[in-house]
Amino acid sequence: MAVTIFAAIDVGSHETSMRIYEISKKYGVHEIEYVHHTARLGLETYSTKHISYTTIDKLCNILNGFSEKMKEYDIHDYMIIATSALREADNNLIVLDQVKQRTGFLIKILSNSEQRYLCYKSLALKENSFHSLIKDGTLLVDVGGGSIQLSLYDKKTLIATQNIMLGSLRIQEVLQDMQYKTDNYQNLVYDYIAHGLHTFVQLYLKSRKVKNIIALGNQLQSFVKYMTLHNFGTLKSADDKYEKRNCVNRIEFDDFYKSITSKTPDELAKELNTSLDKASLLLPIAMIYRNILEETDAGQIWISKMTICDGMAADFAEKKEKIAPAFNFTDGILSTARNIAARYRADEAHYRNVEKNCLLLFDAVKKLNNLTKHDRLLLQISAILHNCGNFINMNAVGENSYKIVMSTEIIGLSHKERMMVAYMVRYLDSSFPKYAEISDVFSQQEFIKIAKLNSILLLADAMDRSHKQKFANTTVYLRGSNLFITGKTLYDITLEQGIFDNTSDFFEELYGIKPVLKQKKEF
Repeated sequence: MAVTIFAAIDVGSHETSMRIYEISKKYGVHEIEYVHHTARLGLETYSTKHISYTTIDKLCNILNGFSEKMKEYDIHDYMIIATSALREADNNLIVLDQVKQRTGFLIKILSNSEQRYLCYKSLALKENSFHSLIKDGTLLVDVGGGSIQLSLYDKKTLIATQNIMLGSLRIQEVLQDMQYKTDNYQNLVYDYIAHGLHTFVQLYLKSRKVKNIIALGNQLQSFVKYMTLHNFGTLKSADDKYEKRNCVNRIEFDDFYKSITSKTPDELAKELNTSLDKASLLLPIAMIYRNILEETDAGQIWISKMTICDGMAADFAEKKEKIAPAFNFTDGILSTARNIAARYRADEAHYRNVEKNCLLLFDAVKKLNNLTKHDRLLLQISAILHNCGNFINMNAVGENSYKIVMSTEIIGLSHKERMMVAYMVRYLDSSFPKYAEISDVFSQQEFIKIAKLNSILLLADAMDRSHKQKFANTTVYLRGSNLFITGKTLYDITLEQGIFDNTSDFFEELYGIKPVLKQKKEF
């Protein structure tokens, strides 16, 4: 049995941690060691936007220690990531360079959507309570040092997701100077949290019932430890695999909250045998969940022990075909795109027709152009979102669609991939730019890929320019240097034919194939 040893390293806001896993087809993903050290990058980033040399030096020492541990296991497969603490630092390139020079590690800074995608992958690693909970209204609440990610699932579909800058460390940093100016610091923290969460509820949850909350994040360790020590909630050996699940109902959480808020950080640190830094984060974290319970009808909070390191291991195992994913995230990504389109009242019949035609065209030419399954997904998303800009201004649809895509997170896409989609929809009513105009944004290879996908989107949109879905049973086949697109219709297609012919030159230039639109009349 082939077993791979994999290391996942998370350079977090509060601490840097490494988890080592055994991965095999027979047993899946199994953690065998966990090491971690405090390195509060987030404290500096959120207050000064800058990471000091002292902190860089400490980080490098920690990573060199991890490197020695990896040698003990003879580990060659690993992933090392950083999130908001490095993402928001104004000297992050210097930090990355110092780490590379002094440790040999290449840190990947994740965008927020990439970060949350890995966290959700950790939840969906195995068939478990996550899969049954999201059949009904379930809110995933991922509390980090820098922000909270709120994601609403219903009927196993991701309905909405939003990132709010209310992480535990950021709250602490923003309010620390104010705590000496008030007699009730807890009310100050609560008021600060409440506004952002209330806005999310009004925008996304007003018409939906939330039955469950799933709490996740690297900072829940002390949270769970306190609950366990005081028997708040239920430690259930409840599922059929005899895995323990942490669950707390509203009344139990209220008792837990009163207990937490009645103690000082020093008292909590002593009781939990942890650092004062960690103990001081318990209050803002508890307040975040208390506020969410108040804003929703959720009956209970499920506390996940899964981490972003688990997500990295799951992602690695999937790519190496060691495991099959228990949850189809591609469907979730497309569902998110459709919900964005609905929010901006896009013409659903039109975009679904464009989407279908895009996929027919893509499948006909993909083998000749080394286009991938992921490229197909990006094209599909662009088809769904290509005319949502009508909601803002009908005279600048492409530009406004671009702005909507750039302003809206799609969990599962990196920031660069979202930019690629945005540029695909941006140039539907204007000429595609020359590479020199966007060379500071995309590489030459990315430029060509975006242009190719945009040219397919142009043709597919042209085929339904009237928004009347005139063609039925469309077929696409390649013969020589011609791509024949034949649709059955009795309608007058003069408009569609004219727009199609006007956009076909761009496609032919990119692919070396001439697209030909043919009408087949059937009575």
